Amino acid sequence: MLKLNKAQQAKYNEIIDQLKVNSIKITEIRSNIIKLIIISEHINIQQLTLKLEKNLANVNLASIYNTIDLLLKEHIITSNTFDGKNIWYELSTNKSAHIKCDNCGNIEHVSADKITNINFDEFRDLILDKKQMLEHVKIELHVICESCTKKRN
Repeated sequence: MLKLNKAQQAKYNEIIDQLKVNSIKITEIRSNIIKLIIISEHINIQQLTLKLEKNLANVNLASIYNTIDLLLKEHIITSNTFDGKNIWYELSTNKSAHIKCDNCGNIEHVSADKITNINFDEFRDLILDKKQMLEHVKIELHVICESCTKKRN
């Protein structure tokens, strides 16, 4: 059984309420997928499947993909492709930032409190002339991490 801390439980309850308002049934696999996404900063299908197999007796890959599609459609999660191959999933926010090492592939999620000083209004201003509405912003920084830099020297 997956354990959530108080803040994670509050987020879980918020998501479940959102799904129930839209008359979406909360199955055991959906519940577990939501919890794993909340616990993880970002997770891909392979990791999700392995973790689900540890917690559930019977894991159907089609159910995993269907749940991911549902959560994407409901704007509960978003997807990111950092290496052009693997798709990573995380909770939806209106601001998202990641730092990726182009050498080892390590991906670090930047917490919302660390990007509060970025003026996201400038992004909104870029599209105002086109009479479009900004949904969310994703920032992806590519670096060579400290560990890889030390290995080079």
